[in-house]
Amino acid sequence: MILIDNINYLREKFPLVREKLKLVGESEDKQFLIEETRKGDKTLLYNKDNKKIYLHSKYDPIREAQTIVEEYKDIKDMNVIFYGTGLGYHIDLFVKENLNNNFYIFEPIPELMEKFLSVRDLSKTEYKNLRAISLGLDSIESDISEFLELNRKETIIIELPIHKQVFEEEFKRFNKTFLDIIKAKRSSVATDYSFQRRWIINSMMNFKEVLSTPNILMEKKGEFKNKPAILVAAGPSLNEEIENIRYIKENGLAYIFSVGSSINTLIYHNIYPHAATTYDPTEHNQKVFEKIKERDIKNIPMIFGSSVGYETLENYPGKKYHMITSQDKIANYYLESTSDMEIDIVLDAASIAVVTLQLLANLGFSPIVLVGQNLGYRNKNYYAEGVHYNPDIPFDDRGTDIFVDDVYGNEILTTDAFNSMREQLELYISNMERGRVINTTKGGAKIYGAEFRELKDLIDNDLQETVVIDNWLDGYKTNYNKEELKKRVEVMDMALEESYRWIREYNTNLHKMLELVRNRNFKQLEIMYNKLDISITALESNIFFNTFILQMNRVQHKLLANAVKIFKMEKDIYKKHMDLLNNYKGFITKCSLDIDLIRPIYEEMKKDILIHLG
Repeated sequence: MILIDNINYLREKFPLVREKLKLVGESEDKQFLIEETRKGDKTLLYNKDNKKIYLHSKYDPIREAQTIVEEYKDIKDMNVIFYGTGLGYHIDLFVKENLNNNFYIFEPIPELMEKFLSVRDLSKTEYKNLRAISLGLDSIESDISEFLELNRKETIIIELPIHKQVFEEEFKRFNKTFLDIIKAKRSSVATDYSFQRRWIINSMMNFKEVLSTPNILMEKKGEFKNKPAILVAAGPSLNEEIENIRYIKENGLAYIFSVGSSINTLIYHNIYPHAATTYDPTEHNQKVFEKIKERDIKNIPMIFGSSVGYETLENYPGKKYHMITSQDKIANYYLESTSDMEIDIVLDAASIAVVTLQLLANLGFSPIVLVGQNLGYRNKNYYAEGVHYNPDIPFDDRGTDIFVDDVYGNEILTTDAFNSMREQLELYISNMERGRVINTTKGGAKIYGAEFRELKDLIDNDLQETVVIDNWLDGYKTNYNKEELKKRVEVMDMALEESYRWIREYNTNLHKMLELVRNRNFKQLEIMYNKLDISITALESNIFFNTFILQMNRVQHKLLANAVKIFKMEKDIYKKHMDLLNNYKGFITKCSLDIDLIRPIYEEMKKDILIHLG
């Protein structure tokens, strides 16, 4: 039975855990029994399939726990996760010896947590740094995610050894979930941190091009219903399909779209696709189109995502068409259709192939045929011929490699990055309302939802008619609502000037608050927090600050939000206030510098808009 002090503690600190444990209390538990050892301590018996398993020593559980804890005696300023409680001998010993470490308890078996709470009093002083309890497996993803959001220090997981052996599947799930979330968060944060400024600057620099070119998703939506399209990626299998693609192009059997660097392989073989798509926000992306610019090739239209690296569009000799991306907060604010038609956007993705798949599906193409979409290694290569600008990274230095099924049912080696692209493709395919996707990539990773067929077989049996029409992309630039655009320019100008005022007020309040903390005047400080909150709320609701500056500082803003949560858990009053206010100071300093950085770009963009408005 849970100690009454623990019931009160959980009711106050972790009410959701308390509610879950009520369900355990309502059921009769005969699987877990507390017994006394020969030395008078308690041990825990688990009855599994008529087999008795002791989760602690039957003789000396304290000595056993000392052996576990001994391994972690040199831990200093780290976060600790205890996985598996048992009766908590190892937890009790550790927290008594490490009073300054924040710790968390993850217990997948509710009945075990109930036994733990029947012998350990969490209201005692040594448990003051317990930050969270995760109970069961139903909320494990959100619990781990929350833990990782709030903790920037190094983390160590201390397991109860017998627990992970007896409850092997639960441990595998915990371990996999933990690693997957870390991987995903690293990728997400790295992407945001790398591109958060480029997305905004690109969108501003490209806005003139957006206003002067057709929006392909608006002008051609659904126009190619049931027409076949070939989506050509730059995987090594592309080399084997060159003559098939040439035949398709020469006979007009399907529309051919190159994605990313595959344009160079096609040009290398004197094949010009019907369009090249691009969306990469990096400066490096311009190198993909160097050949086209150098040779002044005018008859390959470019379909660009509006947040693409602005250098990519400079001096491009061919026709250009745009699609608004989900990362383009500028176009999403300023633009409105002149009709009742919504402005469709393409969602950002790990690969241009996923973005192009969205585009082709919206245009009505079916089937969409994937070529060169290896998403893994083939004979230690992952690019086709003609891709000349990628560094020749040694095969053994490609990073973390994993095995996945290929189109023939064998295993091939791939990377986390390629695997993420494959999963996104599969997700989008599964959500497609109409149309079908065929994968023709020989030796490539299996893409669930995309039937595998060889391209030659498709040519012989399906692609029998000439479907391509000349000047298939001809159209006028999209006429966005000029009246609304003019209004939004005026509103944004006023918001820009207003943002300066709120930043000044923010800094004034912050300066006073830091002085109050230094003087340990915490009573007056509480009043000042209200004033700071007013300036923060005003800034975050300011349309200029929200559209431009917050988007350039997504990671920093997220860290600031996490700092507020950490503030609520910190016991040291001086430290908690000083840490939080320094986080506020660092954030607003960065934002102020970014306003100065983009102001000239903003003024140039506004000038282009006014010229467009006439």
